[in-house]
Amino acid sequence: MGLINNTLKSAGKLDLISLTLGIVGSRKIYRDDDYGHSPWHIFAPNLRIYGFDADPEACDAANAALEAQGITWFERHYPLALGKQVGESTLYITNAVHCSSLYEPNLSYTSRFQGFNPGLNLVATVQVETTTLDVFAKTEGLESVEVLKVDVQGADLDVLQGGQQLLAASTLAVIVEVEFSQVYKRQPLFGDVDAYLRSQGFVLFDLVTQDGWCRLPRYLSPFQSQHRAGQLLWADAIYLRDLLGDDQRQLNAHLQTPEHLLKLAAIADALDFPDYALEVLTQLTLRYGKTAQWNCRSEIFAILDQAKSVISADIADLPIVKALSQPLP
Repeated sequence: MGLINNTLKSAGKLDLISLTLGIVGSRKIYRDDDYGHSPWHIFAPNLRIYGFDADPEACDAANAALEAQGITWFERHYPLALGKQVGESTLYITNAVHCSSLYEPNLSYTSRFQGFNPGLNLVATVQVETTTLDVFAKTEGLESVEVLKVDVQGADLDVLQGGQQLLAASTLAVIVEVEFSQVYKRQPLFGDVDAYLRSQGFVLFDLVTQDGWCRLPRYLSPFQSQHRAGQLLWADAIYLRDLLGDDQRQLNAHLQTPEHLLKLAAIADALDFPDYALEVLTQLTLRYGKTAQWNCRSEIFAILDQAKSVISADIADLPIVKALSQPLP
């Protein structure tokens, strides 16, 4: 949990906002999949989590576990296959069930890498009804999703395009799995996802990469570099809106509110971008600080004081302190 959000929570600033998290591909596999405890738990009880997975059994298990846990936030998982449009699609079920996809695994390609198969080997194909995030939002009265996490094995761009209205209206951060090569046949690649999200007003902040994959030669023993992990096949791409840049203000005009700025700062800290979070908090205070609920000057000074051991300059000499020490415009 970040220093900035801890400080905002202690000061009651996070009580001013609510946060909705959408997770498409919400099967709980790893420890980090306990969504309400890392790093979003700090927003509870003003936290709502909507999970989506094509596997009804995975959703039932997640909902049963949540009921037994007695959570302090809202979280529910829906057995839906989300895509670009309402219709019927083929779901390719793989040996590693979390690798199942609406796109067919490209086994002739992935078999060239060590350790990749048999996880992607097909077990079965089934026909499933698909819907979109926008249709779900309209049906359920869901007005906003500030953070959208998508991991659906090659169909990620389809989900984003099927949620374009919700994305445009409310979303401040997107975490999306991207592939750099066709792990699944005819799937959109990173360049396609990046171009789409940039057109929607998002800025790429980071690519969280997994280990690279080494080739599996057909006639030689496995041989690999001592300096490189292998070919990069996928990553989690983290996108945030830039509500401060002059070139982004018109595209994001409807989000230029103090509430959205505070949410953006808190989300940025939750995603471990404290520098951006502090920049946004400073602008929030400079723009709207004459209203007490949006004035974070004392919180910013407290954050800097707690971090002074890692700041190379005298805190009083920092531009951020000088700017906030002046009378607000």
